[in-house]
Amino acid sequence: MAFPDAWLDELLAKNDIVSVVSPYVELRPKGRRLWGLCPLHGEKTPSFSVSPDKQMFYCFGCHAGGTAIQFIMQMERLSFVEAVKLLAARAGMELPDDAGDAALQRERAYKERLYAACRKAARFYMETLLGPDGAPGRAYLAGRGLTSEAVKRFGIGFAPASWDALKNRLTAEGFTQQELLDAGLLVHNTEKNSVYDAYRNRVIFPIIGTGGRVLGFGARVLGDEKPKYINTGDTPIYNKRNNLYGLYLQKGRGSGELVMVEGYMDVIGLFEAGVTNAVASLGTALTVQQARLLKRFVPLVYIAYDGDAAGQQATLRGLDILSREGLDVRVIVFPDGLDPDEFVRARGREAFEALKDQALSLNAFKLESMAQGYRLTDENDRERYAKEACRFIASLEPVEQGRYYAQLAKKTGYPVEALKAQGASAGPLEAAPPRRMGAGRRASAAAEEDARTRAENALLQAMAQSREATLAAVEDGAVELLPGGARSRMAAEIIAAYAADAAPNCARIIAAMPEDEAGQLAGVFREDAAAADPVRVVRDCARRIRRFECKQQIDALTQRLSGGMLPAAEREALMQQIQQLTRQLRG
Repeated sequence: MAFPDAWLDELLAKNDIVSVVSPYVELRPKGRRLWGLCPLHGEKTPSFSVSPDKQMFYCFGCHAGGTAIQFIMQMERLSFVEAVKLLAARAGMELPDDAGDAALQRERAYKERLYAACRKAARFYMETLLGPDGAPGRAYLAGRGLTSEAVKRFGIGFAPASWDALKNRLTAEGFTQQELLDAGLLVHNTEKNSVYDAYRNRVIFPIIGTGGRVLGFGARVLGDEKPKYINTGDTPIYNKRNNLYGLYLQKGRGSGELVMVEGYMDVIGLFEAGVTNAVASLGTALTVQQARLLKRFVPLVYIAYDGDAAGQQATLRGLDILSREGLDVRVIVFPDGLDPDEFVRARGREAFEALKDQALSLNAFKLESMAQGYRLTDENDRERYAKEACRFIASLEPVEQGRYYAQLAKKTGYPVEALKAQGASAGPLEAAPPRRMGAGRRASAAAEEDARTRAENALLQAMAQSREATLAAVEDGAVELLPGGARSRMAAEIIAAYAADAAPNCARIIAAMPEDEAGQLAGVFREDAAAADPVRVVRDCARRIRRFECKQQIDALTQRLSGGMLPAAEREALMQQIQQLTRQLRG
């Protein structure tokens, strides 16, 4: 969804970055900036800065940066569009596409009614659990070892055995029967043409989205009858494939990792034991959408599914989905077929953390699962397992092959060299999943800026400061020296602004950039001092960048020259190019 520039300018003007950041960070003035402890990475000395003049934030520790939009994206784990919508609601602004669209406004208003119905239903179920009709639910929860604190934190409730208790309560509060049907709170029996409560005589687990709103419910029977769980189906405000139970509790935590479990009780049981970073899928196998949602929060996921056969199969499916989305995946293996809730209640948090420390990598777990299909005490079975495992290992990268061939040798007793030969001759069992690059900000945060990067930053600062400097950058070819990506786009936006007789709004330009690019560009404008002579700065930066490129070319040619036996004519040509570039460098 694209937003008009003028509308984004108004949005940023009405969401002063200091007021946006202050609820999350205690800011103290120092110079022309405000400083505080970065909420995005752990630190003891403040390196997080906010510039009221530029309406940007920048952390000198982790190199995160951007405008109020990027800050909300990172703190609330929202997409760009979601962050813009949140800030628009905060400022009381209508979205540009909605302002003149009556149908869209009606749709939004109707969804608000469904949200309100779910919120009222959650309150009703909680009140029922605490009242006389909730005794069976309280007994069940006590039997499962849940404390009153956990019940309150997760908003657990109870649906009475009545067929119409919720229906009567909410219709009395002004909701229509159709609204309650659309919210998934009532069921229509077409054969009997009757409408009744969706959940009866069940413990209720509200499903809360990352925005803090109740979207739907999971309902568990008190005994062993089937189905054990009934979950809200797809509604205008809820889709189980796009949500994860307990994820809303992770906003702002910045733990760097999440534990993926199967059920509501696993999340709650781990939480009570002190493991507060667990989430669960919602009555469905792990989906690509859920994997992408996880990636917005963390780079590392531990899968902690049940230890039974069904749980292990679900683990195998989830591993590939998470890996394909670029997440680092580990597997916690539970003994004796236990589920996470049973294990942590029986053996405690320390035992869980010990299992977590021993978690298997994606490929190690696949090899272990493969071994389950063979009797390794039988010589023939052991050989068949070794051959299948070798085909799988042959599909991995060379360093991984070395690791897993060594492990396979210990498991089977075959020499490593024999296993390598087997893998090479058999061909790969399957192609290794494609690897994606991780977040650019995390990968580059530890590296210091090189001379070229500092020159590019100074060039863009001077261009943003002065129309004359921008004209000089164009005439001298300095803009063409930028390496593409965020900096080239920023330069193009600055040139376009001056061409339209307007000053470049750097905050708005950065606000519309992807998160990683916004962080790069916020770093460009982290210095407060303006250049005394921006035209001179542009020309100096262009000269430095050209010198850098010249050095790079000399290094590349020198490497070719020393790379092996070359024909005499080619060696002579390379030496002449190096000499010419060296003269340029000295001149």
